[in-house]
Amino acid sequence: MVLLSSGASRVGADGYRNPPPTAEGLAKGSANAAFVDDASATFYNPANLGMQTEKSLVVAGTFARSETTYSPLPGVELKSDDPLQVLPNIFYSQPVGLEGLVVGLGLSTPYGQNVSWDAAKLVSPATGVVEAVPYEAEVVVLNINPTASAKLRENLYLGIGADIFYSDFTLKALFPSGDPTAPFDVEGSGDGWGIGANVGLTWLPAEGHRVALTYRSRVDVTYKGDFKADYPNTGDFQTTLKYPNTFGVGYGVQVRDNVQVEALVEWLEWSVNDTQTIDAGGAEIALDNSWDDTFTLNCGIDWAATDALAVRAGYTYLPSPIPDGSASPLLPDLDRHVLGIGFGCAMGMHQLDLAYSYSIYDDRETTTGTYEVDSNLVSMTYSLSF
Repeated sequence: MVLLSSGASRVGADGYRNPPPTAEGLAKGSANAAFVDDASATFYNPANLGMQTEKSLVVAGTFARSETTYSPLPGVELKSDDPLQVLPNIFYSQPVGLEGLVVGLGLSTPYGQNVSWDAAKLVSPATGVVEAVPYEAEVVVLNINPTASAKLRENLYLGIGADIFYSDFTLKALFPSGDPTAPFDVEGSGDGWGIGANVGLTWLPAEGHRVALTYRSRVDVTYKGDFKADYPNTGDFQTTLKYPNTFGVGYGVQVRDNVQVEALVEWLEWSVNDTQTIDAGGAEIALDNSWDDTFTLNCGIDWAATDALAVRAGYTYLPSPIPDGSASPLLPDLDRHVLGIGFGCAMGMHQLDLAYSYSIYDDRETTTGTYEVDSNLVSMTYSLSF
């Protein structure tokens, strides 16, 4: 159960944060804070809503498949049993009243996913189950994100919003029973709410140049639910996951009439997860996770090849906040380099975007074994301006 608590999700790196919610953002390596021009600005940078003059609807889905190879001993390889993940997102915005005043609403999945192992394969045949063996964890996070943006000056826009998290958390493990060959199967599950805020500022210092500053506050979600086991000592389940403060600085340049280049640096305060407490069936466990704060580096390019076709590419560096001592089969979390590519097709008021990203992972060696991860992401977005 101790190991499970730190393994609530996995896409490969960056703690348990999910990839950007739209195909445009995925293709551009998440560098989409300066030039985002539709309702998805509620996620990337709420200030940019103030530049919109039409209603905007964005419906997006990302399909993720990851597989972890875990080698607890030389010559022994285990592979995770992870299903295809579908991450849905939807955004809407519209101008109201005064010029530059725009409101929006986002429903997104900024954190989550799951990982699962064949429990029997994690158990040593020689010793059986003599300590807790976590084998499955899942967290689902929905962010309800009402937002408003205003034009402060001709070259300055401000956006603010609330982040209202609803989240569901499930984790499973084999637990020692006294007989190593007949362990207990235990499960803890719960849900909870948390609230935070976000703000964005976009400055246009010169024609073709944009500077974007973004901040999303920390959100704590306390999960309360049931603890189930194959023995009578069951009861309540409770723990808290902390979603970090995030600061971003973006800079975009319109290098030609049909070419935009953008860079984004983000700082995430993952160290809020240094400690954690779990109440599982009346047993309280205190954890020392020792997570580190991280900087992510993102850059992307958008080329309007024709009036109807856009071609995009991007790069992201995602360092892991989790040190070797806290890595586990449920959250090995490797440093990775992400390459993205995508296309956008405009048809009047309608636009369809597709993107694919490929990750190059660093291998990780720890005292519990070695880890390798393979993942593929595909994203599709439909946008309507009216």
